Amino acid sequence: MNLVEFEAKALLRRAGLPLPAGIVADESADVAVHAPCVLKAQVAEGGRGKRGLVVPVSFGDDGASQLRLLRERMRAQGHDAPQVLVEETIEAIEECYFSWSIDDVAQDYVLQFSMQGGVEVESQAHTLRSLHVAAGHVPAAHEFVHFFAQSGAKGRTVGALCRFASASWRVFVQEDAQLLEINPLAVLASGEVMALDAKLVLDDNAAARHLDWTALYSSRLADRQATALERRAAANGFAFVELEGEIAMLAGGAGIGMAILDILADAGMPAANFADASGGSGANVFETLGRIAFERAARPDVSAILMYFTLAATSVASVVKGIMALLDAGAPPKPLVIGLLCSGAGEREMTFAQARDAFAARGLRCEPGLPEALDALAQVRLPRPAGPVLIHEQDGGIR
Repeated sequence: MNLVEFEAKALLRRAGLPLPAGIVADESADVAVHAPCVLKAQVAEGGRGKRGLVVPVSFGDDGASQLRLLRERMRAQGHDAPQVLVEETIEAIEECYFSWSIDDVAQDYVLQFSMQGGVEVESQAHTLRSLHVAAGHVPAAHEFVHFFAQSGAKGRTVGALCRFASASWRVFVQEDAQLLEINPLAVLASGEVMALDAKLVLDDNAAARHLDWTALYSSRLADRQATALERRAAANGFAFVELEGEIAMLAGGAGIGMAILDILADAGMPAANFADASGGSGANVFETLGRIAFERAARPDVSAILMYFTLAATSVASVVKGIMALLDAGAPPKPLVIGLLCSGAGEREMTFAQARDAFAARGLRCEPGLPEALDALAQVRLPRPAGPVLIHEQDGGIR
């Protein structure tokens, strides 16, 4: 779940991190806008500045008019019930980039920092420096001194950054976050630092440990923006995200699913959805998530369906049984290709050759790896209609 800025900052403020003073303005009450300040649209998306959703209010400006203008822009960009963060203007002598994330491969935490942050940070990617922190280690402030000094920080700012890194790491871990990004992190004339913006992405898999998440404005905002299929998947404990591609997809696990998204895009067959069946490969997964994927595939913008599973410990027989049960409940609405990458342990009850024969008996292709499955998709996919596709209003309107 992506938190909007004011809720991300609330968590940082609770941990004692330095932030500008601000108030959230909704449309239920009048809020006085005193210059100088900044008006920020509270949407869980990046690039607000480039889209006119961050409005500075200077001395002599009509703050109320600027607030109305920002809300009109938000509505024009599809954001209903607009909330706006009214925040004091902070004079920064430098703007830095700062983030905590997780390295899935190394299985540790990663701090990234650059003395050159702000709107165009992407063009300064070569200035980013990284520091890995072991998952079982609690970093103290002094452990960051050399990192920030080597990154170009000077004087009192080094100490301020070290304290900020240590405290923000605790927020990142305690809140079960996947990403904490501060851009810009302002360096003040005093040498202290202050978070002018905050992006916090929480791990939905940790929701059971955070029962207060459902009360967040960000949670309600995500629910409003979700499609009917996405809401149904979430209600059953699965992750399902609709995309604008042509291949409906079901894969076993978020990691392989994300990799397949990239591979399909590189192959010129972008995915129509992301689906995470990492909870298992039993009948419930195929009955619930499989039907949702089939409903996505039934729309005219989808040309084929891919089911792909890597089976190291999971039995091939259980996956085949699950897929067969789904097919018994209803035929796939588009050409279906199945990929099974099996190890010896996975073939303890059924071999890949037996699985391929079982699917072939139903007229379906079952391939032994992803390259073969991609070749099969290219051969069986249907032509896509040109132009926008009209779909049901509850699923998001025209695409």
